[in-house]
Amino acid sequence: MRRNLNPVMVFLVVLGALSGLAQGGPLIGEGDFEFYLDAGSLPLGGEKVLEIFQIAVPVKEIRYEKKDGSFEAVVSVYLAVSRGGDKIYEKRLMIRDSRGAAPSASDLASFLYIADSCSVDPDIYSLTVRLEDLNRKKKTLLGALRKKHNYSLIEDQIIDIKPFEKDRIVLSDPFLLWGKDTTGRFIPNPMSVYGLKNDTLTVFTQARLPDGSESKELDVFVTVLDSRGALIDSLEFISPVIGGRSSILGRFDVNTWEAGGYRVNIEVSGGPGLYRMTGKDFNVAWELLNWQRPRRDILGEARIIFNDFEYEEFRSASIGEQETILAEFWKNLDPTPHTAVNESYDMFTERVGYANSHFSDHRKGALTDRGQIYIRFGPPEEIVEESVPFNRTDVNEVIDKLDDQYKVVIHNTFKGPGTDVASFYDLTDSRSKIFRGGGMDTGGYQLWVYSFKGRPLFERDDLMSINSGLRFLFIDKAGVGSYVLVGTSDEFKDESRGSSSIME
Repeated sequence: MRRNLNPVMVFLVVLGALSGLAQGGPLIGEGDFEFYLDAGSLPLGGEKVLEIFQIAVPVKEIRYEKKDGSFEAVVSVYLAVSRGGDKIYEKRLMIRDSRGAAPSASDLASFLYIADSCSVDPDIYSLTVRLEDLNRKKKTLLGALRKKHNYSLIEDQIIDIKPFEKDRIVLSDPFLLWGKDTTGRFIPNPMSVYGLKNDTLTVFTQARLPDGSESKELDVFVTVLDSRGALIDSLEFISPVIGGRSSILGRFDVNTWEAGGYRVNIEVSGGPGLYRMTGKDFNVAWELLNWQRPRRDILGEARIIFNDFEYEEFRSASIGEQETILAEFWKNLDPTPHTAVNESYDMFTERVGYANSHFSDHRKGALTDRGQIYIRFGPPEEIVEESVPFNRTDVNEVIDKLDDQYKVVIHNTFKGPGTDVASFYDLTDSRSKIFRGGGMDTGGYQLWVYSFKGRPLFERDDLMSINSGLRFLFIDKAGVGSYVLVGTSDEFKDESRGSSSIME
């Protein structure tokens, strides 16, 4: 099969394409919102390399404000490339988007893009990229006074730019695309994800032949492998060589591919001694939530449902693989698998929504101690609370509400979810030391009472060795509404987490 490619393809891709950062995949900015960054190299004449940086900002992450009858988003971009502490390239850019109406639910899977490039010598560099949402000022007084805005940052990321050999055929890094926009320009895919938003995988690379080569065309073989190495699809065609270069473009329909991680490999051959291969990983995702929600929210919920080991595996998995893991988890928890509704998942999302609405402090409510207990066990039958306890008696009276059969355990070194509990002591034997002194004499408390063991959502909680009820004691140590779990009504072994505590 023959395919003639336009020789100006390279220029268009330079303006709108993206490949893996040192073959490590896209980077995600951290801060008040997320953005995706990827970089790739194209061979130039001589020793120089054209390094392309491209950025995608999810529409769901930025604010649109109404101005002059339209809704506008404005994001500033700062990009710097350094070597040995010296900046060799620095640029300030601006991303603007204007539309007639505020983004709707169908727009939340969309992205805003910007690209930049610089000519550099092959070497090891440090890359810093900072984005600011200019429509969203910091809520703190200091931030407002200094005119600071919500920002996201990738700082001092090491990029290793390799040289392209002169005496043999070379291939640029693969560039993953989402096809073309209405003007005919190629749209980059910094996320390296296909599926629900775009069901056509488009990959580009450029081949450069050594000086003196007389080859007029290249044999191209493009394959897609799944995470197990099995062949999913392939293309074979001939690409013309113009001016010692060949622009190679391949497309695949991913509609029949399952969610998960994949790899596209491109092999080119121009005759004896002219062979090269390159490749890039990508993902396929079909769940709407994977496109409309920030990655940090998905990871936050995964932290609730998985134990430590499972969570680390999930966190290190690709987006498509994460979708497969979550789908399998909720499938196994579905009480009515013969129906289209998964009651367990619906209950989970309902509880997460409630926790975010009622228990937020400096974090989302679902990530707080009260939020995680609410999600795991549901609403308590009773909450005993005091906003400002005046003396030890106030606190001891709430402890007296516990029957003698409950041994209240104080986690006196508890530091919140994700930390180890070093020691315990029986509250009933140490009442004079409870919430006075040791940093516990500020703010109020809440005692959550479950008549039996609530409505556990996960199997690990349903198998707890508790016969008659649960009690959870939360303390607002700082007096600012940030409650920390300090006690439970039973000490037990949580096999899923490996710690003698209701929480880590």
